[in-house]
Amino acid sequence: MLGNLKILEDNLGYVFKNRDYLKLALTHRSYSSEYGLKDCNERMEFLGDSVLSSIVADFLYSKYVNDDEGKLSRLKSQIVSAKNLSKWAKNISLDKFILISKSEELNSARNRDTLLCDSFEAVIGAVYLDSDFLTTSNFIKKFLNSQKKFGITDYKSTLQEKVQSEFQTLPQYKVIKEYGPDHDKKFEVGVYINDSLFGIGVGISKKEAEQMSAREAGKKLKNKKKDTEAVQ
Repeated sequence: MLGNLKILEDNLGYVFKNRDYLKLALTHRSYSSEYGLKDCNERMEFLGDSVLSSIVADFLYSKYVNDDEGKLSRLKSQIVSAKNLSKWAKNISLDKFILISKSEELNSARNRDTLLCDSFEAVIGAVYLDSDFLTTSNFIKKFLNSQKKFGITDYKSTLQEKVQSEFQTLPQYKVIKEYGPDHDKKFEVGVYINDSLFGIGVGISKKEAEQMSAREAGKKLKNKKKDTEAVQ
């Protein structure tokens, strides 16, 4: 495993003084339970999430000096989303190093955005524990600086404008169901227009699920408009 970790350190651009931090960051709860280990990466994930949030906020505050709090918040939400962090995780081949149980392996858990996102946050926590805030900031900013542009994909705002214009009402979001363990909970949210279901989205938070349902509703409205125009 140490040889593999050297490859991962090369991908990360960071060499650990104490590799036990990195090993723990890669240990999913399922693997820990299967092999009777005392700890997993969830506490480290919690720490990494908080550190990441602070560093991204500082980065955006300095980079977008003329933008208001609303835009900065939307940009931050986009950057720390499971979709974006899982992309960063794949860029460094983190998926190949995560320790998961045999059953999770059979369920293709290694490719799930949520698992990749959580593991990436745990690695951030490991870097922070192994070094300091400045080093961790520089580590994260390498990923931020490699991203050529930061676009805000606010499907909810776009959908609201469309619905107000076409239906003179507002879309309504309702949680259809919640499932999964506390450390890997999923939310399924439906968006309704005049009490009709127009889209369903799933996410690791209600906000993310709402965005995904709004995206589906937007597609449905667009296709409906095309069909109407084709008939005419």
